[in-house]
Order: sequence, then structure tokens, then C-alpha cells
Amino acid sequence: MNLFQKITDKLFVKQWNVGLARVDMKELLSSNKYSPDFKWIPIDNVKRFYADPFIFKNGNDGEINVIYEDYSLDDQYGKISLTTVDKDFEPLHSKEILDTRSHLSYPNVFVENGTTYIIPEASKSGHVTSYEFDFDNKRLINPKNIIQNLPLLDSTILVHNNKYWLFATKRGEHSNSKLYIYYADKMEGPYIPHAANPVKNSLNGSRPAGNFIKMNGEIYRPSQNCAQYYGKSVTINRVTLLNEKEFAEEAVVDIEPPGKSSFNFGIHTINVVDNVIVIDALKRVFMPVEQVKIFLKKIFKGKKAIPVTSAGFITLYQQYEPVSELIETTFL
Repeated sequence: MNLFQKITDKLFVKQWNVGLARVDMKELLSSNKYSPDFKWIPIDNVKRFYADPFIFKNGNDGEINVIYEDYSLDDQYGKISLTTVDKDFEPLHSKEILDTRSHLSYPNVFVENGTTYIIPEASKSGHVTSYEFDFDNKRLINPKNIIQNLPLLDSTILVHNNKYWLFATKRGEHSNSKLYIYYADKMEGPYIPHAANPVKNSLNGSRPAGNFIKMNGEIYRPSQNCAQYYGKSVTINRVTLLNEKEFAEEAVVDIEPPGKSSFNFGIHTINVVDNVIVIDALKRVFMPVEQVKIFLKKIFKGKKAIPVTSAGFITLYQQYEPVSELIETTFL
């Protein structure tokens, strides 16, 4: 985006939502124009969004659990929620299942030996934490830090050649471009950094965008394409080489947001179980007043009130730095 586009873009509230559809994975991996009709999870207002969806099934009863980031503009941080749908993707019930009072997102689902693990992104905590999913009560139990003191984003686990490979980016300046790999002999670690870290440095194709897809003996890795803007599309890569010293992959297809929906401005997560696909997709809603409110909340969060005078604004600039940086990141 150019400077003018960046400024005007900040006048819109970005609302992500979660959609499900049935797919032919061979067709999906061979065509970037494949666009099924998605069934969207109902969302109650424009100040709330659902994103980063993963799916897993309830045994053989046909029900599908969709677990995702549940973000409110009023709270200014994400929680983890769960919606169970039937075979026609009609919601049966929804439930908030994790609120740490700090931002959570990207609840990676990893299934092993009959246990379903949920690994939400919690980079503000500085740890990567796994939970077990309790199917009877639909809750997360037995939290365990599998990586400590490392603010990783969108951690995604692959089992390959008898090792556990954790792919992620890091919180900070290069969060969308530098890909890191860590490996271990057990899911709970300890994890060792890959010798070639960061194994990739590109705005297109680095940051994880969902679970690995295994098909016909090949491993495919969904990744975010942020080259033009955050959440533009999803690039699916085929992993061609992975060991403790080397990593290589090649782009196979770029998945665009669904054109048949109002959620057609972006997509940054895709997950597949059997023939069911779940995505998040973005629409923009013109709400400049709401965006100003969000900006002011960021400035005054935890601060004493300041009189709305010229002297007050000087005090704001001097005492509550980095206000100039906040203005730049919020509006530019």
C-alpha cells in the first residue's frame, strides 16, 4: 500500500469471520481460483471478529469443533472460543474456553495418540503453552509450557522423520517475514533451534497460516502472503527438504479470499480435516469514529486524564511517549 492507501485504510474497521465449506483438496492445490460457497459462523456485531480457525471432529457423530480467536474492539485482546457445528455447518453451540486477560490467537490443533492438544499463540506471555482438550466438558486442561522465554507467533507442529518440528515467526519487527523452526524428540520438548534459523525471510510465504496438509506422500505448508498488506492471501508451499540442518519448500498455489462473499478483502488461515475446509476472511467496514476511539484508548490506557487544551496536548506528547510512534503505527 502507498501512504495514501495506508491512511485511508485506517478509517475502516477490519472484521474477520470464520467460514466452512466442503472441498476437493486436489482441486484446491491445483487452482488458485477455486472458490466454494462458505457457511459463515454468525457474528453479533461489527466490533467483534473471529479469526485463526482450526477444526477437529467429535469422533464419528459428524459434529465438527471449530476453535478460533474471538476478539472484541471493546476488550482490545483476543480470547479462544469454540463453536460446534453439525454436518451441514449449522452451529449447535458456542463457548468461550480460554481467557488469560492477555491476547490469545491461532489455537493450533495437534492430535496424537487419541489426545487433542491446543496450542494458542500467546506471544505476550513469552511462552508457548499446550493444553489438552476435554471433550466431555469442552474445555482446555493441563496447561504445559513447551517453550519458555521465546515470544513465538503462530506455532505450528509437524511430525516428520520421528521428530517434532515447530514452525513459527517471532513477535517484533520481522513477525511477518522471518520463519523459524525448532525441533524435539517429544511434543513437550525440549526444542532445539534449527541450524539455519531463520530458515526463510520473505513477506510472502513465511508466517504460518494453518496446519500442515499431507497428501499423496507430500507435505504442504500454508503460509501468509503479506507482501502487499497483512492478510492479503494464503500461499501453500510444498516442503521439499527438512532435517536438522536444512529446509526448503516451493510455492504451489496462492489462495485468494472468497469472491462470493462480503468477506473478500483478505484471508490468512486455512485448515482442512477430511473434505472440510475452514478459513478466516476479512471485510472492511467504514467506521472512522470508532477508529479514533481505538486510537485514544491506546494513548490513554492506564494513564491519568489530561485536560483538552494546547498545554494538555504538549504534556501528552512529552510524558506519554512514544505518542508520535503510536500515531504513525495507528494511522500510517
